[in-house]
Amino acid sequence: MTILLANSPTREKGQGGKERFFVKAGSRWPFSIQKNEDESCRYVPFPFSLAYLAALLEREQIPVEVYDGVALNVDRETFLTRCVSYKPSLILMEATTPTIDDDLALCRELKARTGARIALAGAHPTHFALPLLEEHPYVDWVLKGEYELNALAAIRADSEEALAAVCGIARRVEGRVVDGPKGEPIMKLDELPFPARHMFPTRQAPTMWPYWDGFCQRRPAVQMHSSRGCPFKCTFCLWISVIYEQGPYRVFSGKRIVDEMEHVIKTYGAREIYFDDDIFTVKEDHVLDVCNEITKRGLSVNWSVMGDAMAVTERAIDAMAKAGCIGMKFGVESANKDVLKKLRKPVKIDKVRNVAEWCALRGIKTHATITFGLEGDTPATMQETLDFACSLPVDSIQFSVTTPFPGTEHYARANKEKRIIGRFRDFDGAHSSVLRFDNMDAKYVADFAERASSVWLRARLQDPAWISRQFKYMLNTARDQGLNGARRRAQRGIDLLLNRAR
Repeated sequence: MTILLANSPTREKGQGGKERFFVKAGSRWPFSIQKNEDESCRYVPFPFSLAYLAALLEREQIPVEVYDGVALNVDRETFLTRCVSYKPSLILMEATTPTIDDDLALCRELKARTGARIALAGAHPTHFALPLLEEHPYVDWVLKGEYELNALAAIRADSEEALAAVCGIARRVEGRVVDGPKGEPIMKLDELPFPARHMFPTRQAPTMWPYWDGFCQRRPAVQMHSSRGCPFKCTFCLWISVIYEQGPYRVFSGKRIVDEMEHVIKTYGAREIYFDDDIFTVKEDHVLDVCNEITKRGLSVNWSVMGDAMAVTERAIDAMAKAGCIGMKFGVESANKDVLKKLRKPVKIDKVRNVAEWCALRGIKTHATITFGLEGDTPATMQETLDFACSLPVDSIQFSVTTPFPGTEHYARANKEKRIIGRFRDFDGAHSSVLRFDNMDAKYVADFAERASSVWLRARLQDPAWISRQFKYMLNTARDQGLNGARRRAQRGIDLLLNRAR
C-alpha cells in the first residue's frame, strides 16, 4: 500500500510561449500567474497540509510518496506518467475553484490508469463535498477542512466500521454518498511533526529551492507556519471561512517554532525563513515569545512574515526587527471605511500608515495587499483606495480583483442576489471579476486593478526615501542571488511600470 500525495499542475497555453500557470496546494487564495512556459513560477507556496500528512504517515511507517508537479513545473502527461509509476493504492490531491474541471478530469484519468482510491481536499471540495462525490464516481473520498489528522485516521482504518467513525470525510459507500462526523480543528499544534520537507517536491530529489515568494530577499527562503487561523472574520476570506470554519486562532510554542527554524537552517541551508501564517502578528505575546526564543538561542537568520495592520503593536515590530525580521506583508483591502465595515475587517487607515512607517524605520520591508470590487465598492471608493495606496510608504503592493470563493459569506450573499457571472475557471482574482455591480461592470473592475500597479509605482517613484530603500533591496538581491536575481527584480519593476506584469 503506497499513499501518493500529489500537487497537480494546471497550465493554460497562451500566445508567444506564454502560459497561465495556476497556484494550487499551499495557497490560501487560488489564482494564476502569467509566465513563460519554460520558466519557473515566481511564486510557489509550500504545500503544508500535504507535507504535514506525509510526515504523519511516515511516522506511522505507512509507505508514502510525494510528487509536486507545480513546484517541478511539469506538464500534465509528465505528471500522470510519474503518478502511475508509484503504483499507488490511494492518491490525494488538493483542488481549487478555478482549476476544478481540470482537477476532476485528472482524477478520472488517474482512476483509469491506476485503479487507486482517489481523494480530494482543499476549500472547493470541502464546500461541494456531497455533490462532487455524487456527480463524479471516480472520486472516492473528500477530506474536508483541516484534513491532516483525519486523513491519517482514514488511511489507518482497517474496517468499514472504523472508517465510518473518522471525522471530516465524505465518501462513497456501495454506490451511495455518506458524510462522516464533523471534523474538529487541531488544537495542540506542537504535537504535529515537522512538515516532511525531505520528500518535496519528490523524495528522490528533495529541495526547497522551488518554493519561493518573490517578496523574500534571500534564497533559499524556507516557508514555515507559526500559527493557524485568524480571530477576525472577514466576509471574503476563503481559508478562515472554509478550511478553519471560523475556528479558533492557535499557535505553535516559541520553542517548537525555533526548533524548526534551526532544523531548516541546518538541513536545507535556509537563508531566510518566511512565516506564511494566516496572521503572524495578531497576538503580541506570541510574537514576543518567538522573538525572545530566537534571541535567547543567539539564532542569526533573516525572517519575514505574513502579518497584519489591525492588531500588531509597535512593541512587537520592534522585537521582530531586533530578532532578525526583515519583511512583513499585511492586508489593507480598501481605504473606504464603509467598505471595510461591510467586510468586517477592523483595520484603521491611520494604523496602516503607522505600521508602514514603524517598519520602514526599523529596516523591515513591507508589502500591502489591496483588492477591488469588494461589497460596497464603486468607482469612487476604488479611486479612494488607490489614492491612499499611492501615498502609503510600503515597499511593494499587490492589487487584485475580489473573488467570492464558494463557502465564504461573500459568495453566499452574491449568489443569493444573482450577481455572480462567469464559470469557476474565471474565479481568478489576478485577472478577472465574476461579479455584477449596480454602478460598474466586471470589466471596469478588472481593468482598474490591472492599471493600478503602474499608477502606484509612478507615484512611489516621486518619493526619494522609497527609492533609496529599493536600491538597498536591489543590492541585497544582487549579493544573495547574483546579477540574474537582481535583473529579474528590475524587470519586474519595469513590467509594473509599463502595466504588463499581470
